[in-house]
Amino acid sequence: MLYLFLALLVGALIPVQTAANARLRLAVNNRPIVSALISFTVALTLAAVATLILQGHVVPHFLSTPPPWAYLSGLFGATFVIGNILLFPKLGAVQTVVLPILGQVIMGLAIDHFGLFRGRQVDVSVFRLGGALVVLLGIAVVLRVLPLKRGTAPAAISEDPDLGASVWVYRLLGVAIGVGSAMQAAINGYVGTLAGSPLFASEINLLVGAVILLVAVLCTSPRQLVTPLKPAPWWMWLGGVVGAIFVIGGAGLTPILGTATTVIAFNAGTIASGQLMESVGAFGARRVPMDGVRLVGLAIIFAGVLMVRML
Repeated sequence: MLYLFLALLVGALIPVQTAANARLRLAVNNRPIVSALISFTVALTLAAVATLILQGHVVPHFLSTPPPWAYLSGLFGATFVIGNILLFPKLGAVQTVVLPILGQVIMGLAIDHFGLFRGRQVDVSVFRLGGALVVLLGIAVVLRVLPLKRGTAPAAISEDPDLGASVWVYRLLGVAIGVGSAMQAAINGYVGTLAGSPLFASEINLLVGAVILLVAVLCTSPRQLVTPLKPAPWWMWLGGVVGAIFVIGGAGLTPILGTATTVIAFNAGTIASGQLMESVGAFGARRVPMDGVRLVGLAIIFAGVLMVRML
């Protein structure tokens, strides 16, 4: 239960990262890829310093030569960031949140069941599958995709009306980046085991992701790299701090809990913390009072997490 609690706690930090990166985005003239690059760079620096202090060196010493796919976690991390940037104006907030979670849950269960990426094989029982579905149900209730009260309209699906049938391409992309996120967690878990510490896995993940984002910035807005930041609150730098904690936590917890339980617990913590932040208006969030429907949705989410872990 301790590791499950830690996974929930790591996930609970993600809304802080989202708010910080959104504020950082304003400081770099509304360039989302630039803000993502800065966040990755801060996270990489912190991960390298932590590795040097705790391990005595920053270059990993692998027990055996890692396969080529061991370096793909950073690609999936950068793709997740860029993918969300592309999806938000096309699909709106609700689908941009829900579709990647669906992909994470599906791929997490597949990774555990088949022991992909040399991970520990965990059979997907009917109860674990049911728990995953319960979590998705709870998320749908919290986000008002499914209304509980009669006569209450679900959340508006504010997708671009000009997309037509191509909207399904973006929806599949949303699921795909969630699939990649689950693969990222599994690969980091394997690399951390192979290198003797999740800290080394986090370094590789963040370095590869930062390089990919740097290339993206050079192709889209290179001048922004030499443009001074606009004044902003100190907490805009917390995005990189949380990013380092998230990657290290995923690499350390996935071999223990399994990929499915880890990503589901991360998402549960994220949704719950996000609702709490909105209820008090923390980090510049628009204040939205907590109501009974959201509390019921959160209760459903945590019940599903316990089903996935304990049954």
